[in-house]
Amino acid sequence: MKTGTTWLSDYLASHPQFFHSPVKEMNSFAVMFPHNQVYPDYFYGPWPELLLWRMENTILKYGNRRSAYSDFIWNQGKGFDEIRALAQLNKITSTADYLQYFEERIGGYLHFGEISPCYAQLPAEAFACMSTLCDDVRFIFVMRDPTRRAVSHIRQLRLRIHKELEIQDLLDRVDPSDAVFIRSDYRYTLATLRTLGLAERTKFLIYEDLFTQECINDLCDWLGLRRQPANFKKRVNNGSGDQFTAAQLENLRARLSPIYDDLRHEPFTQAAHTWLW
Repeated sequence: MKTGTTWLSDYLASHPQFFHSPVKEMNSFAVMFPHNQVYPDYFYGPWPELLLWRMENTILKYGNRRSAYSDFIWNQGKGFDEIRALAQLNKITSTADYLQYFEERIGGYLHFGEISPCYAQLPAEAFACMSTLCDDVRFIFVMRDPTRRAVSHIRQLRLRIHKELEIQDLLDRVDPSDAVFIRSDYRYTLATLRTLGLAERTKFLIYEDLFTQECINDLCDWLGLRRQPANFKKRVNNGSGDQFTAAQLENLRARLSPIYDDLRHEPFTQAAHTWLW
């Protein structure tokens, strides 16, 4: 979460050789394996409430059905398929359901997938289950400077559900049991992938390097996709909001220090040396 996944999702969805789910965050494996540390979604509540919220927002974003733009969108089938896909999510309770969701859509595409940030905290058996979905399952894991990721997270909490609290109030809550800490702690995911032997099937990306054509070309090569120019001006959900003081940033980094201490010895984050020290 807050590591550029929406931008990456949009890029893959626009690639002519990749079929991306009409819904970015399907969260299907979080529903099938509901034992991760921060699920149900802590912004919108339990899964039925989150699903309803997403369906409402999807319908409303197309505006007045009578407008020319809305007519075009619906006539192209985009709006209908997005709504239908959201409705189908509530019916996905097994890997067979999950695969059927894609099978009815992918046509001639050889590559398909989705991006759901909450998957990073899934139990090991969920990763093992994912790895057997088809002959060549691959994982992408994006990491960002834990402090900067946490800053963006806290801003979003303030914007969406804790408008009555000050930045310092939310900062004081950050400890290993808090969702802000957990979402910034990549150690669990890295260890789980390694233990299951899935690290070699995973592309580890660093947010600070993500928005370059060199990084995207490397990702396309790894996925077996034709290199496709990316639109780096279109930064989706770009962080904005409350400003943190230097003292607050220092305090937040200190609270996350156990994460940094371990990541310095992690081979998959060596490229992130600029935020490890």
